[in-house]
Amino acid sequence: MNRPRADAATIRPPAPAIAHNDLLIVPDYFEALRARGLDSLDGLFSVTNDESLSKPGLDPWRERLRLTLKIAGTERTFYLKRFRNPPAGARREVRRAGCRASSMAGLEWNRIHELTRDGIPCPRPVALGEEFHGRKERRSAVLTAAVPGDSLECWAIRWSKENRPTVRKLIPIVADLVARFHGHGYIHRDLYLSHIFYDSMVAFDESLHLIDLQRVMRPGWNRRRWIVKDLAALNYSTPVHLVSQTDRVRWLKHYLGLVKLDHSARRLLYRVVGKTQRMAWHDPLLTERWHERQA
Repeated sequence: MNRPRADAATIRPPAPAIAHNDLLIVPDYFEALRARGLDSLDGLFSVTNDESLSKPGLDPWRERLRLTLKIAGTERTFYLKRFRNPPAGARREVRRAGCRASSMAGLEWNRIHELTRDGIPCPRPVALGEEFHGRKERRSAVLTAAVPGDSLECWAIRWSKENRPTVRKLIPIVADLVARFHGHGYIHRDLYLSHIFYDSMVAFDESLHLIDLQRVMRPGWNRRRWIVKDLAALNYSTPVHLVSQTDRVRWLKHYLGLVKLDHSARRLLYRVVGKTQRMAWHDPLLTERWHERQA
């Protein structure tokens, strides 16, 4: 189950980063960062006049911002994640992640490089900075380039039944992406439509990117439980008016590489449906959204 699949297109690996001041910077972005005074960790932490992406429930020690930089005369969007004095639980998560990271920002930086190496399209890394007091993380920051297109969640809001032909074309490539991701041992833990981006301006087999990689892990045990959680999140966030039950089964068959669901696949299907319902019943707001999706 979930064997790694060959990529539809070759994914260009990130360029090697160079050390500058107290950052690692990918050379393509060096001049743009220096022009805005962002070529140091202090510079990344001094950014205040860009768009904050804070939301209710976001821990006060972590921060997300959207900013623009001029690259070769063109304004481009980037995302900055900053962490100050993460608590012990978060630091333990970094150590358990198994990707040789030393900080919260380093965790995402290393994951991006791992995923790209394994053929998973994701944001391109730009800069990383870390500062420690002894072995304890004092602060860290990671800057990444925005991926093209919009999230599938945004597309789903715009689309109606008339867009079902496009949706049906997306079913196998989303299934391939998730199968390849799981096949390499990764678990996302937030695999909602909002974290899969679709670019309608390129070929279908090059149109998807996976984002929000902070919680990605590679569990060495009980992987089926985590796979069910990922698939349920994707199932829950997919509106019924666009993707029918038949199409969902078709998606699962493509994900598993099966022509017909066997006994093991049906057990997986039942577990995913059950987990989806439990997610919807977890609190009143989710329950209301779940019933809206069934209407």
